[in-house]
Amino acid sequence: MVTMQLLLLTVALTLPSVEQSSYRNFQYDVTIDELLGKWYIVAWAGNMPIPEKRKLSPLPPFTFVRNIIGKLEFRMNISKPIGCIEFKVYMDKVKHKPGVFKIWPDHPIKFVFVRGKDFAIAIYKGNLNNSIFTMLIGRNMAPKRTILLDFADIVVEVELKRKDIISPRCDDSCELSREI
Repeated sequence: MVTMQLLLLTVALTLPSVEQSSYRNFQYDVTIDELLGKWYIVAWAGNMPIPEKRKLSPLPPFTFVRNIIGKLEFRMNISKPIGCIEFKVYMDKVKHKPGVFKIWPDHPIKFVFVRGKDFAIAIYKGNLNNSIFTMLIGRNMAPKRTILLDFADIVVEVELKRKDIISPRCDDSCELSREI
């Protein structure tokens, strides 16, 4: 009888920790200050019409900065035949929606951190043409396997296919000047 009680107590005490470790998707909403700095595009997937040749192109790192009027701004230097061109767009925080920022008239992008604050997933779902785009971004280009699996789960969750995930190389030929 005592042995059975000890066994039940052991199971009761260890089950919650085993259950918690089985959940892979640890996600946290982001704030402007947490996004600031340099990021790399580790992987992406989307259903937007992009030519096959361009899908595998190396992608440059980008930065998030707080611009002169205090808004979050995305900045990326893009390599063109004429040289490096800076692309930038500001992002408005959407009130009452944690981790959601809006670009242009009405393009909401949801950001969530995955397993800490070094990797995040950005998700865009278009309302008009059903376009979906998601990216795994990181402070470095070497995520743990669990982070890649989390990203693959999100890709499926937003109704894309795992086989469509692209892991681009990094093109740092036009390194951004830091204005952070």
